[in-house]
Amino acid sequence: MGLSRQKKGKVAPEMNVTPLVDVVLVLLIIFMVILPAAVSDLNLELVKIQNPDEEREGEPEPYVLSIDVDGRLFFDDYLVERNDLGNHLRGANAEDPTKRLVLVGDHRLTYDKVRGVMAIVQDVGFPGVALRATKTALDDAEAFAKSIRGGGES
Repeated sequence: MGLSRQKKGKVAPEMNVTPLVDVVLVLLIIFMVILPAAVSDLNLELVKIQNPDEEREGEPEPYVLSIDVDGRLFFDDYLVERNDLGNHLRGANAEDPTKRLVLVGDHRLTYDKVRGVMAIVQDVGFPGVALRATKTALDDAEAFAKSIRGGGES
């Protein structure tokens, strides 16, 4: 198994790679299971709107840039440092210049965090940037409108 005979009858060792392959496959399976679970921990509460745009058919899936409540950036579910965001966006835009970008932000974000990201996106020059929000029920919208006007409950 691990030894073979040479021409003169001497025994020569052979390397058994089976344990190495086993370890590599186990690591691969671990990363395949753990990585998606770690990325899906992103918990965003989206802004709610009343009249959403209709879905566009025939267009490629847009890139998704998410900002969580702490200001962390995720480009297509991968954590990206703010300093590296421009490079990531330039690379993605060069790969497919027709693809749009969807900006998804937690509703608890302050405007300055979103404004800084939008400035970086504009510098890169994406063909279209959309903001993603969730649809709200009419009752929620009316209550929200009353709270803005200061009307409160009647």
